Amino acid sequence: FFHWQGDEDVLDIGCGGGANLHRMSSHIESGHLTGVDYAKTSVETSRQTNADDIAAGKMTVCEGSVEALPFSDDAFDKITTVESFYFWPNPPENLKEVRRVLKQGGTFLLISEIYDHPGLSAEVQENIKNYHLYNPTPETFKAIFRAAGFRSVAVNIEEEHGWICIEGTK
Repeated sequence: FFHWQGDEDVLDIGCGGGANLHRMSSHIESGHLTGVDYAKTSVETSRQTNADDIAAGKMTVCEGSVEALPFSDDAFDKITTVESFYFWPNPPENLKEVRRVLKQGGTFLLISEIYDHPGLSAEVQENIKNYHLYNPTPETFKAIFRAAGFRSVAVNIEEEHGWICIEGTK
């Protein structure tokens, strides 16, 4: 859902082991990639995965929380989070923090396979309950993105694998 120019400043929230940063790196020529994760182990793994890009100055990976992102207002053209949203401490409020660091006209993509829909397996439903995962419906996603101040919100569902991608524009 991103249209790349190559000069964007991009943030990946909950970057985990750095795979998403690594994939996005091929689209960035003169821009910069930043990964943030609250887990020290994930930050270390992401740094190892992306050591070449970090050494080249193309990427930075740091420790931090979506509750108080360690970046200035309007810092990023594009922001992603993949499979981390349902762990956020207060997702509706945390979206406001994401919007704060997104540039005017920038895009935030939230990608997840866990969201409230009729096709959830019993195992996934049990995990949602046991781990207290935030599990909104597509309609709720739209509502909380709008409440956080995103001017445009699109919900895209990939039917084959059941993934959802919420696209918010500031």
